[in-house]
This record gives sequence, C-alpha cells and structure tokens, in this order.
Amino acid sequence: MEKESNNIFAGKGGIFASVSVVVAVLVVLMLLLASRFNRTVYRERQQLLDMVSASAARAFNSTADAQWGVYNLAFSLVSKAMESSKDVSHCLFEVNMQHDFGTNYYFLVDEDGKYYSSDGVYGKLREFSNFEKTAADRVEYLSTLPHMDPSRTYLIFRGRFDEPVRVNTDNGPKYLIYFAYAQDLSDFMAAVGTMVESSPNVLIYDSKGAVLYQEYGIGQLLDGANVYQKVDRCRMPFGETPEEVKSACRNGKTTVVDIRIDGNDYYFCSSPLSISDWSLALVIKPGNIDSTLSDGIWTLVVLIALIVLLLGAVLIAFAVTGNNKRQEERLEESRRFAEAMAETSRAKTVFLSNMSHDIRTPINGIMGVTTIARGAVNDPGKVTDCLDKIDTASGHLLSLINDVLDMSRIESGKTRIASEPCDLRTVCSNCSGIIQDQIAGRNIRFTTEMELPHPMVFADQVHLRRIFINILGNAVKFTRDGGRILFRCKETACYEDHVNCHFEFKDTGIGMSKSFLGRIFESFSQEENRERSNYSGTGLGMAITKQLLDLMGGTIEVESELGKGTSFYVDLSFKRDLLEQSAVEDKAPEDNDITGLRILLVEDNELNMEIAESLLTARGAIVDKAWDGLEALDKFTARDIGTYDAILMDIMMPRMDGLEAARAIRALKREDAAEVPIVAMTANAFEDDVRATLEAGMNAHLSKPIDMDEVVRTVASLAHKNRDL
Repeated sequence: MEKESNNIFAGKGGIFASVSVVVAVLVVLMLLLASRFNRTVYRERQQLLDMVSASAARAFNSTADAQWGVYNLAFSLVSKAMESSKDVSHCLFEVNMQHDFGTNYYFLVDEDGKYYSSDGVYGKLREFSNFEKTAADRVEYLSTLPHMDPSRTYLIFRGRFDEPVRVNTDNGPKYLIYFAYAQDLSDFMAAVGTMVESSPNVLIYDSKGAVLYQEYGIGQLLDGANVYQKVDRCRMPFGETPEEVKSACRNGKTTVVDIRIDGNDYYFCSSPLSISDWSLALVIKPGNIDSTLSDGIWTLVVLIALIVLLLGAVLIAFAVTGNNKRQEERLEESRRFAEAMAETSRAKTVFLSNMSHDIRTPINGIMGVTTIARGAVNDPGKVTDCLDKIDTASGHLLSLINDVLDMSRIESGKTRIASEPCDLRTVCSNCSGIIQDQIAGRNIRFTTEMELPHPMVFADQVHLRRIFINILGNAVKFTRDGGRILFRCKETACYEDHVNCHFEFKDTGIGMSKSFLGRIFESFSQEENRERSNYSGTGLGMAITKQLLDLMGGTIEVESELGKGTSFYVDLSFKRDLLEQSAVEDKAPEDNDITGLRILLVEDNELNMEIAESLLTARGAIVDKAWDGLEALDKFTARDIGTYDAILMDIMMPRMDGLEAARAIRALKREDAAEVPIVAMTANAFEDDVRATLEAGMNAHLSKPIDMDEVVRTVASLAHKNRDL
C-alpha cells in the first residue's frame, strides 16, 4: 500500500514537473516576445504604410488618367468648333455650350504665351517655358493661373496641335500652338486623403528632390524647396541612413521610414507617380496606426500565450493517459514509411537492372559485330550483315534513350500539345509504312483499314504518330511469325467544328495476363515472365502513350488474353480544318531525287561531317562544307544568287551557332536569302528545340542520329518546291 502511494506521488511529481517546465517555457517566450515587440511593430507598420503610400499614389495616377480622358473630350470639341469658326471667342463659347467642365478650365495658347481661357479670360502664362521645354506631344506640370486665386495650384495637361492654327483675336490674327486643360490639384488631394485616416502632409517632388507642391495637414514639418535636404537633417531611430532613403526615392521605389523631427516621431512614405519623374510623399503623425498595430500585436501575444498554455496542458494529459498509444502509432507510421521506401528502392533497383540489361544488350551486340566485321573485311556479304545488325541495335538503343527522356519531359510538365493542320490519312499511312519496314522479312500479315471521310483536322502530328507507333511497335514486338496485326482508323461522328475518330490496334501475339493489365500504363511496368529477355524495352512506352492521350483529351482501353493476342482502342476528338477540307485533292507523287542539288553542309564534328557528306554524295548531291555558322554565312554570301539549293545546319557550333547563322542568312539583302531552304540537323530533339529552329527562320528540323531517307525526302521536297516558285 505504501509502495502504491509512493507511485501515485511519484506520478503527481512528474506531472508537477511537467507543468513547471511548461510555465518556465511560457515565461521565457513572453520575455522574448516583449523584447521583440518594438521591432515587430515597426515591421508591421512599415508593411501597412507601404500599402497606404502605394494606394495613395494609385489614386493620384487614376485621377490623372481620368483627366486625360476629359482632356481628349475638350480637345475634340475645340477642334470641331475651330473647323466652323476661326474666332477664338466664338470657339470657346461653342465648347462651353456643349459641355460643362465644372471648376476646371481649358485654354488655348498662342506663340507668344498668351492664353485664352474657357471662362472668357485672357492672360499671359507665367510659366510659358514649361510649355516650350519639351517637344513631347503631351506633358503634365504644376502651375497657378494668373486670373485665378494664386493660392490654388493646378495640374496642367498640355497637348500640341498637329499644325499651328491661325485664328482671329482682339489683337489681330494669331497662331495657336497648344491646347491645355487645368485641374484643381485639391481634387487630387481629396482622392489621396481617402487613403489615410489622419490628415498628413502631402508633397509632390521630382527625382532631384525639388518640391513642386505641398499641402500642410499637420504643420510645416518639411517646409522648404528640396525634400532631400530636409531628409539629411532628420534622425532615423531604426538604423536607416538618409543616403539609403534618398537613393530609394531617386530610383522610383516605394519607401517607408521613421523620421524624428524636433524630438517628435513621424512616418515618411514615398511612392513614384506615373507622371513624369514625380513622386508622392506623405508625412504622417503616429496615432491610430500605432495604436491599432500595438493592440493587435499584444492581442496576438496573449493568444499565443493562451494557446501555448492550453497546448501544454493537453500534451501533459496526453502524455499521462496515451503515451503507449502514441508510441504504437509512431511505430506503425515508421513501419509504413519503411515499406514505402523499400518499395521505392525496389522499383528503382528493378528499373536500373532492366535498363542496365536493355542498354548493355545492344551495346554488346554493336561491339561484337564490329569485331566480326573487322575480321571479315574481305567478305562483303558478312560485313553487310554486320552493318545491318549494328543499325538495328543502334535504333533500339536510341529508342530506349528517347523513352526515358520523353517520360521525364512529360512528368516535368514541359510537354505541350500543338494544334497544326494535318491530314489524318497521311499520319496513319506514314505509321503503316514504318510498321511495314519493321516487319519486312518476317511472316506477319499487317492490314490497314481507313474510313476517314473528313481527314483534314488540327492535331499534334508528332505526338499522334508517337502514340500509334508505340502501340503498333509493341504489336510487332510481341507477335510471332505467322501472326496478324490490324490497324483500323474510323470516323465515328462528324460535327460542324470537330470530328470524332476511333482507332483499333489488334494483334495475335503472346498477350498479357489480367493481373498485368491493371498496371500496364504505369511507368517502368513490364510483365515478368520467361519471355522477358526476348522483348527488351524500358517499360515506358505505354505510360508515355497514356499520358500523351490524357494531354490530348483522348481515351485508351485494352483487352488481352495470354496466348491469344491484344487489342487497344483509342478515341480522340479533333477540331476540323474546314478550309483545307474543301481543297482536298489527290497529290502528285513526291520527287525524292536530290541528284545534282548543291547543298551547303554545316557541321563542326569531323565524324558527323564525313558521314553526312558520304551519304549525300552517294545520293547524287554536290556538297560544300562549312565547319561553323560564321563560315557558312561567309560562303553563302560569297556565292552567286541561287548557288545553293539547300543548307543543312547543325545547331551547337563554335564562333556562331546554327540559330544565329540562320537568322543572319535570312537577314541578307539578296533575293535567295529569304527562300533558300535551311534544315536543322541536330542532336537537340525536344519540342523547345524544334520551336527555336523554326523561329530562327529554318524550314524543318531533323534529329540526330540522322535517317538519310528522311533527310533526302525533306531536302528534295523543300528544294523542288523552292525551284517551282
């Protein structure tokens, strides 16, 4: 019993100790908050006054913009009146009859500086030099009017007539040069005053600190001709220097700083105006702003203290009654986290293992057949067979790299779906041609069916082909000899502005298990079976296909059975290209002959230059070489007009890159500079790279490693089209 009592007291002692710790922490926290109170008030006040100052400047700017609208109205009325009468008095009378301008004035100014006011008063402007000091069509400046109360300042909006207007006055004919509109500045100050509860001092000054206008709300605190001189004599209690304040004001930045004048604290707030190089400054007396901030911060301090106290009590209670439960939850959370990390690690390990296998396999093949070819240089048939195998392995390696890069680009959000005119029949036919090439020499029957009565649409041809080739490529990969592949393209509905299409991809290949179908569109997913080694890949093809379809707003469904085959169904909606649809007609066969064409080949890599030159000359082209963009520009400039039928341009080169060279060629003042086909032939293969080449003035973009058939088709098409023009 005594032992149990001791345990109880021990438990109470632990609770009392916990409470003491919480109280001690609370006291320390309150002391820290109190020590930081002044600085916190200062920061909060600066943010508030920054908003007040910026709002006051916006109010001033908005009023000025509105007055330019009134100016335009008055100017149009005066111009219209002067069309029917060249008498100044009659013009002013006509305008006053058509519109009431209230307490504001407009006036005409002749070449002598004499003005003719809308209230019928003539006078001589004191600040006529302000009208003459700038050649700008429209300017603003501050001035008084000689015939008005000299204590009032007006913001003058001045415009210049296109041509001096000859009019009749009491002193004979005169030429009117300017039209001006005067707004009482007190109207602007009223708009500014709504931004501040207390009555501040308001100053307008230029970038040199010269005071252009001042309105006293709390006395002549900064009275004088220059704001910067007054700032030099002010003390700033929170560490700023006068030079920092003046520099910020000169550079047109919103500035808020505490200043001390004659032992009293004030707030100096300055914001740039949209008019000329002026700034608007407010000198505000502390009052409601500090009171509101102080009350708010102390309230926040008290709330924090109460929250900490309440939280401490809850934590103590929870520690006494639920410590075991919390530990169990933490253990469970740690276990789940460890499992998630293990799964992530496993996925990375599987991916790296597969990638290591899939990359090493073609590399090993390339190295092996290269060794075989070197030992069989006297056997042309053997060498040709080795080269074919190197070509196949290289293509597979490139496909692996492209898959990884494309997936990374899609997941980073950098892939954009283009909308360009295209013929769906051409896209489908091109895909069919690629598949026909892949199954050449294999016993696979490939069938294409197209029912596309309205094929002219807007679509992203590159990504659409990628989707089709990914699915059809898998069909070729997983269909044994003797099998069948069907590619069906069918229009399902046609509306006034869009068309719906359904695409089917069916094969009699090895099929997939039902368990794998649920994760076929996941990144790096591959069905694990004994035939894995026969069908290498990254497991990214279908993930890329699904994400591209999502970006296009399409859908994809899959059906499959092990040993019987697989079917994919894709549905997409395209915007119709009505202009092209009306002009659809059979096209003449393409001329892919480049024999005799003179091509300027621009490439800084010797091996790439040798390969491209050999392949082009083998097709009958005449090749001139340039090793960078600057040399290409010099050669093109030195040759006669029409010498080159096309330019093949690398992008990344020393001295001058391909983009800069293309822009320089297009800018030349010669007939063929704008028309000669320029084709980018580069390892930069992303969408941004393609867009950059087209914006630089190039006609097409081909990615390395080069496909010579595609190079020939592109060059021949562009060159022959250019000759026809």
